[in-house]
Amino acid sequence: MQNIAASPIQDLASARQHIQTFPCPDGFSPFAWKELKRTALHVWFAYLQGRHYRGALNFCRPEFYAMLHQPSGDAIVPQARIRGYRAA
Repeated sequence: MQNIAASPIQDLASARQHIQTFPCPDGFSPFAWKELKRTALHVWFAYLQGRHYRGALNFCRPEFYAMLHQPSGDAIVPQARIRGYRAA
């Protein structure tokens, strides 16, 4: 559950820290998890620069979707841009 009172993420260091709070799901490849976190950081970088992330966001892990939200719960990428999105 996200903390609604938490400060919004406004820099890359805070985004990295936010992403690191998500543990690798049981049975998920550590390499694949590292890649998902790396992609999430790239998405945050684009967002913090006021740009749209140009890469594909074709992932199905609910934890990945959660990484792309501010601590308040606001998404940084419209759900329609994430192919195969399913609300957790």
